Amino acid sequence: MADHHHEGHFPEEAEQNEIGAPVVFALCCFAAVILLIWAGC
Repeated sequence: MADHHHEGHFPEEAEQNEIGAPVVFALCCFAAVILLIWAGC
Protein backbone atom coordinates (compact mmCIF):
# COMPACT_ATOMS: atom_id res chain seq x y z
CA MET A 1 0.00 0.00 0.00
CA ALA A 2 2.90 2.32 0.69
CA ASP A 3 4.17 1.90 -2.88
CA HIS A 4 0.77 2.76 -4.32
CA HIS A 5 0.57 5.82 -2.06
CA HIS A 6 4.06 6.90 -3.20
CA GLU A 7 3.10 6.49 -6.88
CA GLY A 8 0.09 8.72 -6.28
CA HIS A 9 2.35 11.56 -5.14
CA PHE A 10 5.21 10.99 -7.59
CA PRO A 11 3.87 9.27 -10.73
CA GLU A 12 6.78 10.39 -12.91
CA GLU A 13 9.41 9.22 -10.42
CA ALA A 14 7.61 5.91 -10.03
CA GLU A 15 7.63 5.37 -13.80
CA GLN A 16 11.32 6.26 -14.02
CA ASN A 17 12.07 3.83 -11.17
CA GLU A 18 10.17 1.01 -12.91
CA ILE A 19 12.13 1.63 -16.10
CA GLY A 20 15.47 2.34 -14.44
CA ALA A 21 15.65 -0.68 -12.13
CA PRO A 22 15.92 -3.31 -14.91
CA VAL A 23 18.37 -1.11 -16.82
CA VAL A 24 20.66 -0.78 -13.80
CA PHE A 25 20.38 -4.53 -13.17
CA ALA A 26 21.28 -5.27 -16.79
CA LEU A 27 24.27 -2.93 -16.64
CA CYS A 28 25.49 -4.62 -13.45
CA CYS A 29 25.19 -8.06 -15.08
CA PHE A 30 26.97 -6.79 -18.19
CA ALA A 31 29.79 -5.32 -16.09
CA ALA A 32 30.09 -8.57 -14.12
CA VAL A 33 30.42 -10.60 -17.34
CA ILE A 34 33.10 -8.25 -18.66
CA LEU A 35 35.02 -8.47 -15.39
CA LEU A 36 34.83 -12.29 -15.47
CA ILE A 37 36.08 -12.38 -19.07
CA TRP A 38 38.84 -9.87 -18.28
CA ALA A 39 39.89 -11.85 -15.19
CA GLY A 40 39.99 -15.07 -17.20
CA CYS A 41 42.35 -13.71 -19.85
